[in-house]
Amino acid sequence: MTRAISPGLAGVLEQLELDRPELVTTNMLADLLQAQGIGTAPRVVAARLRERGWLLPTPQRGVWEFAPAEVAGPYSRHDPVMPLLAYLTRHPNAECALTFQAAAWARQRADRAPTRLEVAVGSSRVAATLPSQLDPSVFTPALEPEMIRQVPVLAAESVLINMTTKPSDVRSWESAREWLPELAAELRLSELQQELAHRPKTVTARTGYLLSAMRPDLAEALTVSAPATVTWFGPREHVRRRDRTWMIVDTLLPFDPKTLEAAS
Repeated sequence: MTRAISPGLAGVLEQLELDRPELVTTNMLADLLQAQGIGTAPRVVAARLRERGWLLPTPQRGVWEFAPAEVAGPYSRHDPVMPLLAYLTRHPNAECALTFQAAAWARQRADRAPTRLEVAVGSSRVAATLPSQLDPSVFTPALEPEMIRQVPVLAAESVLINMTTKPSDVRSWESAREWLPELAAELRLSELQQELAHRPKTVTARTGYLLSAMRPDLAEALTVSAPATVTWFGPREHVRRRDRTWMIVDTLLPFDPKTLEAAS
């Protein structure tokens, strides 16, 4: 598909092609226009570039995906992280990082990204600002997130503790069954203990219960911290199984953790 290039926009497009930004913001356009001595308002230029297919919409107001000439038309790269990348472009200091299956996928432990990216956020206030394409879970990791695919991603230990701290936030435990053993292979005891250090013992109990077959070495190391009272894994209804070692009453998991394959 041919996309028109008006003489007035040629210099702007030339610079965008040289810089190759994945995302373009209103402020970036303002700087480009100023550098080239063009007095047209950035919002007007953005509208013209959108009409001609050079800028594509994102969930974030004032942020667009740039479609360079090499894609031969107004086609998105369909990068699954684009909604979070666009959000962080406008909110660079927001405390958020990929978690659950989204993090497992980014860490190459799950073979596909979820339809809606799961994001761990530092507060309900941040959660309320996320676009609808992102699924928030309020959780503050002890470990620093890693930058993968240009966005923050929780460490493997943080992902697991997010799951055992907020088990009802996991959209599909059935899907998690596929990638949990792969993620568990990454876990390190010292980092796991760091994530658990200031959390309730109920979180330790759920973690040990979940790891009992995948990483028995880690589960055994956590046994000394297991609570002496009952810990619920899920809402207090329809009991599926009980575990005496961890004093767990499981009402949520669609599988018995003891049936999960050992992490290699």
